[in-house]
Amino acid sequence: MKTKRSLASVALELAAVLLAASLAGCTIPAGGAVPAAPAISAPAIAILPEEQAASAADLWSDDHGHIDVPLLDVPLAAETQWDIFKQCGQDGRLFCAVMAIASVESGFDAQTVGDGGDSLGMMQINTRWHTDRMEALGVTDLTDPVQCAAVAVDYLLELEGITGARTEDHQLYTSYNAGPSDRTSPTEYSEAALEIYWTYIAEMGEMA
Repeated sequence: MKTKRSLASVALELAAVLLAASLAGCTIPAGGAVPAAPAISAPAIAILPEEQAASAADLWSDDHGHIDVPLLDVPLAAETQWDIFKQCGQDGRLFCAVMAIASVESGFDAQTVGDGGDSLGMMQINTRWHTDRMEALGVTDLTDPVQCAAVAVDYLLELEGITGARTEDHQLYTSYNAGPSDRTSPTEYSEAALEIYWTYIAEMGEMA
């Protein structure tokens, strides 16, 4: 005749089975000491590309759309930088030249006044010589960085046409500073501007 097992005996057998399963594959060394369970390290957390610090080149959209991230580490709002970049025809080198000149001329201070009140804004546009240019471009406020840059961009393009100088040439900056010139040797002004220009070129990477 079969005897009924108590609930206690069933529980003990189940516990034994579970213990055996947990120890399966483990070797117990002489002396009966059970090795300590291996330490479990925290899994590495993958950093997604969008979580990494992105350069301006990384943020460049396929359709050349506006992105709310500054192109350069300068004291101008992202939207302002992108508007100036568009005025440069999305030419990174021309944009870097404009930004380098703004740095030298005013440190990006839109309220800068020079030449006895004749030169205004961050690009120090001389109103005596550029009134017609301002009118042609519809510029009415040189304290607006975008409008001020529009005059500078137009002037730089004119100087390129007159002198043949490019954005990496001293002549372009000496001409911006003192009027069209055939001087190709460095000046204190052109050296300062070009040093900043190359820094910005490197910062913008493949966009320049």
